[in-house]
Amino acid sequence: MGGVMPGSIRVFLAVFFAGVFSLILELSLLREFVYIFGSTARSNAVIISVFLVGLAAGSYAGTLPHFRVSPDDARVRFRQLQTLGILYVFFLYATKWYFIYHCQSPALVYVYFLAMVLVPSFMSGLGYALVVRILHVHGEHMITWLYGVSTLGSVIGGLAHGLLLVPLWGMRSAYLTATLAAALAGWSMGTAEDKRRQVLGWLLAAAVVLAIVADPFRRFMYSPRVLFSQDSEFGIVEVWRLKEDYARLSNERIGSGRHPFPGGTVIDMKVNNVHQSYNLPADRYIHEDWARTSLDIVGRKAKVLLLGYASGVTASAYLDYPQTERLDITENCDPIIAAGRRFFPHEYARVMSDPRARLVVDDFRGYVRFAREKYDIIALDHSIQDPYQIGFFTTDFFRQLKDILAEDGVVILLGDGLSWNTTRLSFRHIYRNNNPAVEPFLQRRCLYLTDRPLRPAVSGDYKEVLDPPEPGGLVYSDDRVWRWGQGRGDARAG
Repeated sequence: MGGVMPGSIRVFLAVFFAGVFSLILELSLLREFVYIFGSTARSNAVIISVFLVGLAAGSYAGTLPHFRVSPDDARVRFRQLQTLGILYVFFLYATKWYFIYHCQSPALVYVYFLAMVLVPSFMSGLGYALVVRILHVHGEHMITWLYGVSTLGSVIGGLAHGLLLVPLWGMRSAYLTATLAAALAGWSMGTAEDKRRQVLGWLLAAAVVLAIVADPFRRFMYSPRVLFSQDSEFGIVEVWRLKEDYARLSNERIGSGRHPFPGGTVIDMKVNNVHQSYNLPADRYIHEDWARTSLDIVGRKAKVLLLGYASGVTASAYLDYPQTERLDITENCDPIIAAGRRFFPHEYARVMSDPRARLVVDDFRGYVRFAREKYDIIALDHSIQDPYQIGFFTTDFFRQLKDILAEDGVVILLGDGLSWNTTRLSFRHIYRNNNPAVEPFLQRRCLYLTDRPLRPAVSGDYKEVLDPPEPGGLVYSDDRVWRWGQGRGDARAG
């Protein structure tokens, strides 16, 4: 940077680390927020908008008379802001578990997260205004460079959060990195005369780092019913132990009274607080019926693609049949597979040992888009989602599915994610099984999508669906997705 004063280099470093700090926290809070309120267009827009409001408000506050100070005083106040930032990370990490797992007021949880987003963005805007006061005397070009360096810090912080910190070391590493970034920002703004304050700043940062590493808050506030929790780039993967009354209700809901409650520990595997699978026998019978009916529809040796189903229950059901020639299981992250290996060991071992099965870790849409295989059966997990929930159930995605589907193949859907108008625009024939021997839940929820009429040998067990999915129910538009169950209250209710 030609023309930059030697003393300004440290100021640019401070701005860079402050940018890292602010964006790591924004992305972390967005991730925590959507765990509870869902990854929707609304939740993303709210968090990002509040963050931008905080930046604007902080920048404006920096122009008020109280902050119209000399460059030396601006340096002091900037360092104080970084100290507040370190304390803020401590407060956030110490309190977030309560609002994630225990607080029963949705409004209070909502306000908490919005306030937590507003605070660091306000400090970031205020810090930028203070740095402008430090460097503007060296020329207007300094302001442009400040903006560029701050943006670069945000870019580095964002990439580190999404590509390294959360996928490799989990959310705790993001808060640790934010703490260190604030400490480096404060240290960079210091001078030779500030050694005492710099030492105190590093001691404070070290104390917060040790507190986050020891994590006593999680021990007291984390739900004891969470048996497994691991971060991934697609969300927090958890396994919950359900309360007995809720487990009985779940068994009744999916088993329709045909299967007695088995007792014992009932688990619910979740991704970002969205149900994936139970270990209930009733759930297993549904997936076994699903495998058998779809193989009957094809009526020959079949190549099967499962999008989701990390527990291995569905995959194991397909492997029970010699008609399954090949089984490709695509899952989007390793922690889901780790949870399946731990809590469904028999099914996992079966899938790993059968030469017909292949487990692929890849983004669902990316795999479908670039797959070179032609599949006879494609099964979509009921809870695969993208940040706007309906991206897997659009005419474009269904077209991509049809590109890798055999001419007389079948796509099967179960439960969540059904956009009825899109579905019936994408396939010529949509069926529901009406054989009374099939699990009632499967009869109600499962749709079989194909462009060819069913074979006469099996057509008697199916009824073509010409009306909305549920008799007398809503016709869902392309921007509304039906969600079965108790929604995102399941974590606390169960």
